[in-house]
Amino acid sequence: MRHSVDVNGVPTMDCKTEDHHEKILQDGIQKIVIVRQESLVRNGNVLSLVDILLAIFVVTPLVVFAWRGSWGLMDIYVDYFPLLGCFLVGMGIHIFLATCQNSLHRAIVESDKHWTLKIVSQFLRRCYTYLFLTATVLHWRGGWGLLDYLTQVQFSEEFVAQPKGSHWFLITWVLCVVMLVILKGLRNSIAPPFAICIDKSDYVFKFPTMFSGKSQNNIFLCCLDASFSVAFLGNLVVVFWRGLWILTDFLLFPNNVVWAAWASLVLGLVLVGLEFRLQARVKILCTTYSGARKIAVADAYITLSCVATILYWRGVWSLTNIYFLPHDPVLSCKITHLVGFMFLVILNCSNSTLVRGVYTDGQESNGECVVFPCQYLRILLEQENESESDEGSNSSAEKMINNLDNVTV
Repeated sequence: MRHSVDVNGVPTMDCKTEDHHEKILQDGIQKIVIVRQESLVRNGNVLSLVDILLAIFVVTPLVVFAWRGSWGLMDIYVDYFPLLGCFLVGMGIHIFLATCQNSLHRAIVESDKHWTLKIVSQFLRRCYTYLFLTATVLHWRGGWGLLDYLTQVQFSEEFVAQPKGSHWFLITWVLCVVMLVILKGLRNSIAPPFAICIDKSDYVFKFPTMFSGKSQNNIFLCCLDASFSVAFLGNLVVVFWRGLWILTDFLLFPNNVVWAAWASLVLGLVLVGLEFRLQARVKILCTTYSGARKIAVADAYITLSCVATILYWRGVWSLTNIYFLPHDPVLSCKITHLVGFMFLVILNCSNSTLVRGVYTDGQESNGECVVFPCQYLRILLEQENESESDEGSNSSAEKMINNLDNVTV
């Protein structure tokens, strides 16, 4: 290496050599950044895969167990749970909780500063989730039963819907689907495994309504907003699900309950896997398209996801009825309900059992309108990183204060 000497006789490095070393340093930094980015992408892909598997094989069966247990007990003790009463009570509780969501959030979440209040807050959050789950099952069970009764749907001895005389039901269902499409509300039909809700403070009590941005400051408008969101748009979703469920009764081995259950499970799993596999390509299409074409692609994709969800739910639900304590349905329902809900609480995602909120089809940009909210581990890791960063900032602040004290002394 050639060196030059300054006026004091101190050797210095040539400019060319300095430039060469700077270039090597920049290349090294660039390679490190590229490797780091590739590592983050790989880790993100692994997290996404694990989240999807957890959503399909852990969270969704537990959600179905919790629903099936509540619904089954209401069917067994039918004298205490009349259809119209279930429908009105469940819908009324939902409207009340939607109206009071901001007040509940301020009273329970924002006031848990002391550790004793945090314990009480956690307990109240679980009670709230369980109350909301019960109200949702009441609402849906009552809505399905009233719809079947009013449209004169006929059932076999195994309680499988029969195509004969079901034309009024199909007409009602088609009209509801058309209204959902016009209102851009098909997205509200998404459920696990395509939607996982973490029991995070901001997600427990708050959820969007149809006009939530315009009615927060007026209690009367807030009540009207909640009533419209639940009584109109929410019931359209109830009818949409019931229609798809009955269509599976018509098409999948209507004379063989066992085969129908297994076919629903297998076909549901295949479609769920296909949906996740197609998500990246559909996202590109929604990014490329705009307007009506974008909404059409998003609605088609969401509809297929709803079909996959209902098939999977129906398979798990029916197989549980067939194989898990079939001679003691009361005990079977109690166990599945308690196991499902308690494990969801332990996994910190019991809010996944709830059906609430109003979302608009094709609203997000960059194709995010078809990206399913089923991030579990990713959100938990983000929470852990946030807490660690807060602790680190607090400790660094304490060190600075101590250093200032030492300097003052």
